[in-house]
Amino acid sequence: MDTMKIAVFDIGTNSIHMLVVEVRKDLSFEVLAHEKDTTRLGDGSFETRRLSREHVARAFGVIEKFARVASKYRVRKMFGVATSAVRDAQNGRQFTQGIRRRTGVRIRIISGEEEGRLIFLGATSGVTLGKRRALVIDIGGGSVELILGDQEGIFFNESFPLGVARLTDHFIHKDPPSKKEIKRLEKYIEKEIKPTVKKIRKIGFSEIVGTAGTMINLASMVYEDKESRPFKLATFFKMSRKDLQKIHKKLLQRNLRQLLKMPGLDLKRSDIITAGSVLVNVLMKMLKKQDVLVSNKGIREGSILDFILRNEPSIVAAPANVHVRWFGQKPFFQGHIRLRKGLDANF
Repeated sequence: MDTMKIAVFDIGTNSIHMLVVEVRKDLSFEVLAHEKDTTRLGDGSFETRRLSREHVARAFGVIEKFARVASKYRVRKMFGVATSAVRDAQNGRQFTQGIRRRTGVRIRIISGEEEGRLIFLGATSGVTLGKRRALVIDIGGGSVELILGDQEGIFFNESFPLGVARLTDHFIHKDPPSKKEIKRLEKYIEKEIKPTVKKIRKIGFSEIVGTAGTMINLASMVYEDKESRPFKLATFFKMSRKDLQKIHKKLLQRNLRQLLKMPGLDLKRSDIITAGSVLVNVLMKMLKKQDVLVSNKGIREGSILDFILRNEPSIVAAPANVHVRWFGQKPFFQGHIRLRKGLDANF
């Protein structure tokens, strides 16, 4: 494969992202551009099972804008994935077909299992796992993925309809939320994930790797509360449960107007961050872990790695490692990569 520029789109429940990267002959890649818009495509869809006309129109405009940006880089391919909100909507396929007609970008509506595989591939690409097992937690607007694996493959991969926008819609109606609302939310999360947590703890794992916007924003709030300076996540940030609980208590006590003044908060997440904090605290408590390694990599980087693996035949036979570069960094990833259920690629 010659040097190639590609654009990868990630259409989530809460936001739409696009990465433009250059894939080089040595199979490294470098990020050239990152575009993001908090589109809130999934707002209102959890009850109606349909993407609203208003949010679809906004999403079309955002994706058209991003496609024009990608074209300026002379990309050879534009593709992407759509997750929970589009996956669950009755008009989800109609939406992706509309994107194809308007921009030429092919968007795959992926299953929760496929979403988890791509997340694990991306989130762990900067961690030298060896034979150690990591539990990757990706918290989106519509769903949460729990993926347990090591450098050679995935042992457990499950998606839950516990995204922060979905939980907020269903459980949080007062400002600030009442103690009764928070208790109901905590009990609901515990009930939904209890059997899975038992399985995960039985298999065992060394560390938690957290990814996606909610986890990163909570890390930002923890950091800025302690350090009183802007948070910049270059690779990973270790967030302790103790520090998170300090922020969590503040979130529970403050109304929306007061939340907007909290250091490190992404203002566009102000109405859903409390549900996110409840979810992360419940997960860490049930998993009996005292910290989480927050990563800035996830489904987009996993989609890029997946593209490289599927479009470079020599990689399957070559014994060399694959090195991936973000702004000069070369995370390690070698051994087995599970391309899809029942098929491994050795390299």
